[in-house]
Amino acid sequence: MEFITGGTGLVGRHLVWQLLKDERPVRLLCRPQTDRSALHTFLESKGVNPTGLNWAEGNIQDSDFMEEALTGCTRVYHAAAVVSFHPKDKELMKRTNRFATATLVNAMLHAGVTELVHVSSVAALGRVEGQPVHEDTPFEDGPNVSAYAQSKFDAELEVWRGQEEGLNVLTVNPTVILGEGNFHRSSSVLFKLVRRGLKWYPTGSNGFVSAHDVARACVLLSDHGCWGNRYLLNTEDMSYQVLFSGIAKAMGVDPPHRPIRSWMMALAWRLGTIWEAISGQKSNLTKESISNTHRDHSYASNRLQRHLAEKGLEWSYQPMIETIEETAKACLKALGPIQR
Repeated sequence: MEFITGGTGLVGRHLVWQLLKDERPVRLLCRPQTDRSALHTFLESKGVNPTGLNWAEGNIQDSDFMEEALTGCTRVYHAAAVVSFHPKDKELMKRTNRFATATLVNAMLHAGVTELVHVSSVAALGRVEGQPVHEDTPFEDGPNVSAYAQSKFDAELEVWRGQEEGLNVLTVNPTVILGEGNFHRSSSVLFKLVRRGLKWYPTGSNGFVSAHDVARACVLLSDHGCWGNRYLLNTEDMSYQVLFSGIAKAMGVDPPHRPIRSWMMALAWRLGTIWEAISGQKSNLTKESISNTHRDHSYASNRLQRHLAEKGLEWSYQPMIETIEETAKACLKALGPIQR
């Protein structure tokens, strides 16, 4: 039995699909209020019967519950996390990303579950001005480090502590993950925005990878014993303009054609702050989220390919154009045809 946290999320659902299609028994952690229907629909669309899923309903921060939930499992895929660039979510991310990971590691040690695959983020890697990011770039705290990045780095520290105490662990550090998911949240919302006729695009660039490839890497690396390593996962670096244009083409709409300038970004997050004060609701436009899309991020690593080649396996990423086309098709199916 293999255990998954965050199984209804973007990476989690692809992990469930990857394991169930190979007829491997899966137990999913979920909260009592979790809507399971979207996962069931996704699996059925992939030709997989979801009725065999084993659900463990409870709180990941409850150590006694977690020990019981892990009984009979041999491996954990830890994909649960809060992703936010809002300052008000700092404590939530600390609890969910760092402390919950610590609870999970302790529960595994007590329950005798020895294998942990941790879905981290490139945010937990360091940055050196003018150089591409790789797995060994040292993380350094500073004014440009987001609360999200700090929480993911701290979560990794708990994972490596688990290794020191006897667990077999590995981490994957994906760039921006694209794929079929909830099109009202996380990176999947980009497809909804372009579908609506988005006119503006950020001037920065980033790395992108498919959720399917992240899940596939997690399973391949752990199945072949690549423990004690960290793997940066990135299909390719791409400007947001090129990404948005690709999404628009796949959806049959006009691409965004107006660049968002620096002064516009500064104004946008200030207006977002005013909106919060008036409405009492959190704005998605924060200083961190806007400035992040205005920078150029680049990544370089072939550790995944090298280590799998040593095991006699060949790795290639799904071309990003295919990921965009598949996700756009899923978005149109989920949200309905475009009204012209």
